Amino acid sequence: MDQPDPSKPPQVPAVVPSLSAGPFELLSGRVLVVEDDLLNQHLIRRMLEKHGLKITVVGTGEAAVETALRDPWDVVLMDCLLPGIDGFAATRAIRAGLNGRPLPIVALTANVQPDDRAECAAAGMDDFLPKPVKRADLYACLKKWLALRQP
Repeated sequence: MDQPDPSKPPQVPAVVPSLSAGPFELLSGRVLVVEDDLLNQHLIRRMLEKHGLKITVVGTGEAAVETALRDPWDVVLMDCLLPGIDGFAATRAIRAGLNGRPLPIVALTANVQPDDRAECAAAGMDDFLPKPVKRADLYACLKKWLALRQP
């Protein structure tokens, strides 16, 4: 049997198992995550990075508006209850600033009643993910919206 040569660095596999997407395929795109809770920020970031996405996380509605209008994004994940301006007002401001340019904005909220969904839609949110967010639901939602990107 061949013994490893201690004078040579160990071989690194082409795919790092901890970064593989598991049963889900890798995605590509830029996702803005608007979430004020540090634990939720961390969990969502980890889920998205495992799928190969580029992520920026902000924690306030004001930062969401500024960042969404300054940089190009493929999808925005928007917490509804934020310090300062909430996710509904931030979504309205983003929509106004985009002048009709499409940008999928997905609500993230623990409030899952029909009235809550209607309020999200009225604010201009395109989709809805209940908290706590499940990886499979997040993946399916992002895959759907990323597939609809404009070339």
